[in-house]
Amino acid sequence: MLRHLRWALLWALLILVLCLLPGDRLPEWGWFDLLDLDKLVHALLFFGQTVLLASAFLGMGRPQQALGWAVGLAVAFGLGTELLQGLEALGRRTDPVDMLANSIGALAGAWFIALRRRKGLPIVPAFLR
Repeated sequence: MLRHLRWALLWALLILVLCLLPGDRLPEWGWFDLLDLDKLVHALLFFGQTVLLASAFLGMGRPQQALGWAVGLAVAFGLGTELLQGLEALGRRTDPVDMLANSIGALAGAWFIALRRRKGLPIVPAFLR
């Protein structure tokens, strides 16, 4: 089971590290702030999480539950990381719009997976399976 989940777990760890960095340790990128890419980054992180989770669940032979569990876990993880950001020690804040971006990314990942499966295409490249 861990063999199938290894990429999804590593991705989750990356998300956790990025989301729980203390506010004073976050990089300051002037161009990034100007373009306000924060919400897009959130959506892409949870898009990836959903795709990796669904791929893992499909690899374990659970096609009926794969998509629902992948989206549910990614959305729950997105909500949880945002709530953790509200801890005073991190110097950050919980952002409901980030929660929404995380959820939209997870749903977009589900849509991507459904399209790939309908066309008979692999969800992820072979090296990630």
